[in-house]
Amino acid sequence: MEGFGEEEEGENRMTTVTIRTGKVDDFFCRAREAASRADRGEPFEGKVTISFEDPDQMLMLLSGGRRRIMMEVMKRPQTVQELANVLKRSRATIAKEIRYLEEKGLLCRKREQAEENGSEIFVEAVAPKIELVAMLG
Repeated sequence: MEGFGEEEEGENRMTTVTIRTGKVDDFFCRAREAASRADRGEPFEGKVTISFEDPDQMLMLLSGGRRRIMMEVMKRPQTVQELANVLKRSRATIAKEIRYLEEKGLLCRKREQAEENGSEIFVEAVAPKIELVAMLG
């Protein structure tokens, strides 16, 4: 997979995804701060935050199985079949979980030239680091 993940010159790469609990007011405060930085022409930080008011919803996003998928693709991009083999789960289950994590903005798929004829689709994390922040009470 030579060249996998190489960035175009000037491309902004996401460095961190933070998944947190918080109030709606906290979300809007962060959004206003980001807009102010953009208005001042400051560069993109490469960070994104996914917020949940309910800690249970946050924990559902990254269930044990989904966390294992994330940990594997954060090591290196992999195909659905590779993930199914490593995690000892059915290909259909892994594909379903990948679609869900893609919808939530945590994974993406990339088509790469295969060693043999054709191409393969690899799954990769959108950022090399994911922070989980939960506050109860």
